[in-house]
Amino acid sequence: MVTDLRNPTPAGAMLVGVDTSECSRLALEWAAGVARQLDVPLRAVQAWQYPTDTVWWPGRGQLPDPEAADERLTEELTSLLDEVIGDASGMDVGVEVVRGPTSAALLHLAEGHASMIVVGSRGLGGFRELMLGSVSRQLCEHAPCPVTVVRHLPEDRDTKLATILVGVDGSGHAARALAHAGDLAERTGARIIAVHAAHGPTPDPSVQPLATRRRSLPELLDDWCTPLHVRGLDDHESVIAEGDPRTALLDVAEERGADLIVVGSRGLGPVTKLVLGSVASSLIHHSHIPVTVVPPVPEH
Repeated sequence: MVTDLRNPTPAGAMLVGVDTSECSRLALEWAAGVARQLDVPLRAVQAWQYPTDTVWWPGRGQLPDPEAADERLTEELTSLLDEVIGDASGMDVGVEVVRGPTSAALLHLAEGHASMIVVGSRGLGGFRELMLGSVSRQLCEHAPCPVTVVRHLPEDRDTKLATILVGVDGSGHAARALAHAGDLAERTGARIIAVHAAHGPTPDPSVQPLATRRRSLPELLDDWCTPLHVRGLDDHESVIAEGDPRTALLDVAEERGADLIVVGSRGLGPVTKLVLGSVASSLIHHSHIPVTVVPPVPEH
């Protein structure tokens, strides 16, 4: 289906940004598997625009017809879905070809409707040397829903959620990440591993309010995981990992064979005003499994 951004996105749909890059193909593969597991609509979105350096002079040729470009891209995107997904019986799958910047198109389509946006860590932009592409960064910083960035996919596993690792530190951002992980676990049967990275056996002042200064890290971690108990997810695992969270979370994810890492967009680190926190950014750069960044509560 070709849309001009006036057609509504199905409620709860998963949007996946697609181009011809390998990261994009991996993102589509992951999104298709998880959308099937969650039983939500899947929309593959490809945005295009004339190059910014295009110069057109009257009488010296014509720019490509936009309607023809829409039709060609729709055919190519549909073919790619058939190739990657195969049998889509029982799934609500569609394509969206839009004109304009990719990040703007995905943000518009996601507003008020999408449950998740999925993209590769890098696309076909002009800055290939950047480890985190401009589209994925813009989405992680501004999307109204969780954004999953796919850099690699394990070759020895099916594309589904069986083990979800979530970073917790007592912040509101981490609480939202935990809530999202809990929602995924309820709907897929996945097991949750809640991980807090610490630099020693006692709580760091930045993650412990004055009223709880005398409490141990295991006690605090258990408190932070109370929402999981409320949801009946009592078989989750709580882990205190010593070290920098940017590496500790990756180490635990590898040890436990996690399929997904979920984090808040920011934590309680020293640079709290960053739109995308250093932990989330580093995980997206280096993780060999998909990373979901959960946005903060919108400000009104």
